[in-house]
Amino acid sequence: METVEERSEALKQVMRQMPFPVTIVTAAREDSKRGITIGSFTSLSMDPPLVSFNVDKSSRMHDLLMESDYFNVHIPHEGQAGLCSRFAIPDQTGEEQFDQIPYTIDERGLPLLEDMVAVIRCKNYKQVEAGDHTLFMGEVSDISIQKEDTAILYLNGVYHHLRF
Repeated sequence: METVEERSEALKQVMRQMPFPVTIVTAAREDSKRGITIGSFTSLSMDPPLVSFNVDKSSRMHDLLMESDYFNVHIPHEGQAGLCSRFAIPDQTGEEQFDQIPYTIDERGLPLLEDMVAVIRCKNYKQVEAGDHTLFMGEVSDISIQKEDTAILYLNGVYHHLRF
C-alpha cells in the first residue's frame, strides 16, 4: 500500500498534466498588501455569483486573506507570464512584489493591477479548511474587462496561452 507521501507525489504528477487557469489575487489589510499567483481559480455559483480558489496554509498570503473582507482576482493576458512568476515567489515581501508593477489602490484599499484581461472584485464570502490548504470563496461584487486578449494557462510547469 502506498504512503501518503507517495500518493501526494503521484497526485502532483497527474495534476501537472492538466491545464489550469492562472490568476493573481491581491488583498490588503491596514498597511500590508500582497498578491499571489493562483492556479486553482474557478466559478462556483451564479446565484449568488461566487468564485473560489485555494491557498496553502503556509503561504504568506494565507493569513492576510483570512483577515481581509475583500480581495481582487486579476486575469492576466498572455504577455504577463513574468508577472505571474513574480507573484508566485514565496519569500518576497509585499513591497517587493509590487515594486515597479503598474497598479493603483482601489476605494477598499486593495491593490488593483493594471493592464489585465479582467478584474473580478470580491467580498470574502467563506473559507473552508481542506488539508494543508484553505478554500476561499468570494462573492463577486464587480467585474471590469480591461482588454480583449487571451488569458494564461499553466501546464506542466510552464505558462501557455491559446489562440483560436
